[in-house]
Amino acid sequence: MKNRFSLSFKAFYFIYLGAVGTFMPYVNVYLEKSVGLNGSQIGLIAALSSVVGFTVIPIWGVVGDKTRKYNALLRVSLAGALVMVALYHKAATYPMIIFCAIGLETMRLGTIPMTDTVTTKYCHESGGNYGAIRAMGSLGYMLASMAVGFLADKFGLDGPIFASYAFLLAIAIPISFTFPKNGNKEEREEDKLQKSSFKELLANKNYIFILCIAILTTVVVDSAMSYAGNHLVSTLHGTKSLISWMTFITVLPEVLFLMVAIKVINKIGFKKYYILVVISMIVRFGVYSFSNNQYAFLAVSVVHCLGVAMVTVGNLTYIRNSVNSAVLGTAITLFNAAMSIGRAIFGYAFGIVYQYGNSYMIYMLGTAAFVVALIILIRTNHFDKLDVKKGHVF
Repeated sequence: MKNRFSLSFKAFYFIYLGAVGTFMPYVNVYLEKSVGLNGSQIGLIAALSSVVGFTVIPIWGVVGDKTRKYNALLRVSLAGALVMVALYHKAATYPMIIFCAIGLETMRLGTIPMTDTVTTKYCHESGGNYGAIRAMGSLGYMLASMAVGFLADKFGLDGPIFASYAFLLAIAIPISFTFPKNGNKEEREEDKLQKSSFKELLANKNYIFILCIAILTTVVVDSAMSYAGNHLVSTLHGTKSLISWMTFITVLPEVLFLMVAIKVINKIGFKKYYILVVISMIVRFGVYSFSNNQYAFLAVSVVHCLGVAMVTVGNLTYIRNSVNSAVLGTAITLFNAAMSIGRAIFGYAFGIVYQYGNSYMIYMLGTAAFVVALIILIRTNHFDKLDVKKGHVF
């Protein structure tokens, strides 16, 4: 039974993140090259969709924790995203594109928090390896993204990104029905005894700390890398297939590393690992900032796997050990919501920088944010308890 559930989770992450990989790396290039939008317009779409998503996404977690219907909410999220993708493909005006982007962001932002809540609970109870499960998602992302990149060179972006995204979402929905059922009566009663408030969560210093670190690192990386396709194609004058190769170079090491990530983190300690990751980010974005060589850009991207392990295995482990289990779904969802608003701010700012400056400047600003994060990490003692325990939940 445990193996069956593990396979279900792996299949879901593989298909769903594959769907994300067919769309997210290419959507800004599509908006620039196919629709004809400028940097500010693209940045505004990212900002508005993220801001609206931020106001809605906590509802996913609160409703999930109240009802324990994580699986049902997951299916609503998937179905809603499927509808919005279909509308997005038909959008012909800028206001309609904004509406579809907002709707898609609102729907899709519920998927990963609900899935992570169910998956981490399963791993915690069965001793499963979340990193190994999540690695299959990275593999799906890589393969699907590369396939779409090569198709885009032959047929353009319009058809492949929307058709692939919708097709894979449609497959993900039935897979979600194979997940373990939500908590039984005894588990719900236990959660009632551990009842915690939303206000208490916001007052949790450890939770706020990891959220700030995520904004200064992961959010900046995600926001800046949403312009990586523009940088490769427009600034470095590469082909669209280079986006596929970038995905391959970043994600293949990620797939392999996630399987052993928690062992590495526990061996060297959370604090040392986070410091190592941020140093690698500084080196990576430093090269991005000053090199005009496409292959140097691709080569240094290999360290991306360290950051992914931090935001998935590292951050979720830290959160699980820092918050009341009765509000775990809310904690994960709020975490994603805060990252979403961070992406909105940085995404819009980077769009303006891209339009009035250049893409090199985006990576320079990212490097500065990482330096701030490094200083905070060196001085903090928030990891001390977790490093002493050497106890992880995945």
